[in-house]
Amino acid sequence: MKTSRRAALASLALLSAAALTLSACTARNATPADGGESEDAAPIVIGASWPQSGPLGAVAPGLTGLETYIDMTNEAGGIDGHPIELVTADDAYDPARLVENERKFVEKDGAVLVVNFGGISIAGRDYLNQNGVAGISMAGNSPLSDIEGFPLQRAFWSDVSWEGHLQANWLKAEKPDAAVGYIGFNNDLSESQLAGLKAGGVEPVETALVAPGTADLSAQISQFQAAAVDTVIINIGAPTVGAVLAYIHQIGWEPTIILGSTTSDFTTAIHQAGGDAVEGAYAFKTFIDPADPRFAEDPDYLAYAAAVTEAGHEDVLGDAMTIQGYGLGAAIVAALEGADSYDSEGIIAAWDSFSELENPLLVPGIVYDSGPHGRIAFQFEFSRFDGTSWLPEGEIVDVRDEGIVE
Repeated sequence: MKTSRRAALASLALLSAAALTLSACTARNATPADGGESEDAAPIVIGASWPQSGPLGAVAPGLTGLETYIDMTNEAGGIDGHPIELVTADDAYDPARLVENERKFVEKDGAVLVVNFGGISIAGRDYLNQNGVAGISMAGNSPLSDIEGFPLQRAFWSDVSWEGHLQANWLKAEKPDAAVGYIGFNNDLSESQLAGLKAGGVEPVETALVAPGTADLSAQISQFQAAAVDTVIINIGAPTVGAVLAYIHQIGWEPTIILGSTTSDFTTAIHQAGGDAVEGAYAFKTFIDPADPRFAEDPDYLAYAAAVTEAGHEDVLGDAMTIQGYGLGAAIVAALEGADSYDSEGIIAAWDSFSELENPLLVPGIVYDSGPHGRIAFQFEFSRFDGTSWLPEGEIVDVRDEGIVE
């Protein structure tokens, strides 16, 4: 089943890329074979509030990837004949704008599902919950694991506290006397990861928590050095992670570096800092990086590249956020395909039924499983950057097998 679904996903991408070309010669609203559009084939409306500007505008390609997969699905016939109508809006990573966007999606557009990026999606949970509308966030913040309080809310990424616990386990085994410094956002994403580190027996001697978009952390690095930090864990997005890595390399400091699973990609970190500055760094990886030469011949990458190129988005083909959004689209489509009803309850019930689900975003050997706290991502590949590519250092690890989550 796993192999056949992966092959089907790749085939869908390639066939739909061809369909996009053919559609230029075919009326987009062509009459169905039965002579008219069925009233039962109503669109499935999904709203996407996403940062396309502001301090996290760098994640905008994630929306492009999501749109590409949804368009590809519609070109292939939609969901049992139902087209997916994706309505989008920029929230500039502002919680108030996010809630305003969600209100429009629900009350004007009739959305049965709303997707968001990052921890600000927490601000919209109350509104969606009160209106019985499903929400899926591309985020790792631990508060998004509260599905008892918010039964229709789910998160696409793994809970970052689990990743923190994995990092702690590795440090306890490989560097038990490590003096750890931590760099992250000044929000509950860092609180979540620090809680995971603590659960694994590691408490940083120094922390630097800064606002999204911060570039200069030279003063904080000096504090780390003064505190004899020899290991730095960094889980923060662009431009910060690249600037920090470049500065550490520039001053000749050589601590052990551990990067976050979602902030260690070429676009966010390596292209910004340079390969030499990242060489030797470690990360627990989950996702294919479209700019990593390791995946240049991977069938899922090739299908993704064909779809994104055919859609006219070559400029963001190598951006990790593009394939993240593409993978989110694939997961949403998988839930719709498995749903008994195309409403919020049906979508979440199907999301909670994933079992060994292949997804074009995932490193080979990793699958999605529905599990505790509404999460679907439990597996990681521990990797080291060799100056050119991220290479695995061992077998895939599952946080459920490690006793981190039950």
